[in-house]
Amino acid sequence: MATTKLSKGGRLDLPRNLLDSHHWRAGMEFIIEDRPDGLLLRPLGSRSKTVKPGVAAQGSAGCDRALATAMRDRYARQGH
Repeated sequence: MATTKLSKGGRLDLPRNLLDSHHWRAGMEFIIEDRPDGLLLRPLGSRSKTVKPGVAAQGSAGCDRALATAMRDRYARQGH
């Protein structure tokens, strides 16, 4: 298990081995999902493998971008 510290500016540095194993590079955008047990980071454009019944899977990254924008706005309204 890896650890990191939150900087005064609110930034986290992720360990290089995790960045490399997930092929995450500088400049990538992520969706941040607030969950009861913590935060989930997913690269923008990735999709969950589960889809709610009756809901069609979204076929474009634009939908993920809209979700990321909505989540960013929500956090901004909460003072984050």
